[in-house]
Amino acid sequence: MLNNLTRRERLFVLIGGLAVVAVLVYLTVIEPYRQMLDRLDRQISAGRQQVADALVLKQELLQLQAELGRARKQGGARKDFALIPFVENLAIRIASKENLVNMRPQPPATVEDLTEEAVNIKLEKLSLEQLVRMLHAIDSADAYLQVKNLQLKRRFEDISLLDATMTIATYRSVN
Repeated sequence: MLNNLTRRERLFVLIGGLAVVAVLVYLTVIEPYRQMLDRLDRQISAGRQQVADALVLKQELLQLQAELGRARKQGGARKDFALIPFVENLAIRIASKENLVNMRPQPPATVEDLTEEAVNIKLEKLSLEQLVRMLHAIDSADAYLQVKNLQLKRRFEDISLLDATMTIATYRSVN
């Protein structure tokens, strides 16, 4: 059959055959190989991201363990320390009774050999200086206190004043 074709026709058939073979090689070998490399690159990137996330979690764990160790070292709150009256007196002393909107004790939680006692307080119309003084007083208290949550909002009528909602916790040894 190829013998009946002219030299020029044979050349076209040969070029067409080579083109078909090239397309088949591309579709069956090169393209799947490229897709596999892309998939492996994505898996490597995902693995690197997982390692980075694990390192961040490790740092957070070490920080939490250090805080737990500090709380144990300080012995937590004294047996005669009462969190709610302390926070109430602190808020009244630094701000005023009118600024203290509410106080809600949180249910106690036990972590290993420590019991966490927490109170959620809401203060309104605080100046930034009053808030800083309050946070400093909490940080420098005789008992181990921690501000676990702090949310601030500016007042609409006076942007120099703040509304603050915070959760203050102390820890006691279970023993």
